[in-house]
Amino acid sequence: MREAADGWPTVQETAAMLYTTSGEVCRLLSIGRFKGKKYKQPGRPGGAQWRIDPKSIAEEKQRNAERWKVALREKRRLEQR
Repeated sequence: MREAADGWPTVQETAAMLYTTSGEVCRLLSIGRFKGKKYKQPGRPGGAQWRIDPKSIAEEKQRNAERWKVALREKRRLEQR
């Protein structure tokens, strides 16, 4: 994956990192879970791309890990019954 010079990946690259869709990343961006900025390449036609702050990606990965821990704990608890 090629990232911008500032190291902020695109929505599509972020989706690949989190094993989700770009639509979900856009939704998280719109509700404020991700911090981002629009990036327009000079001389390139078309709209700008959103770039996502790597710190907010790391925070989301941490939240996902916590959710998995809770889900696994609950599954084990239910299996012990």
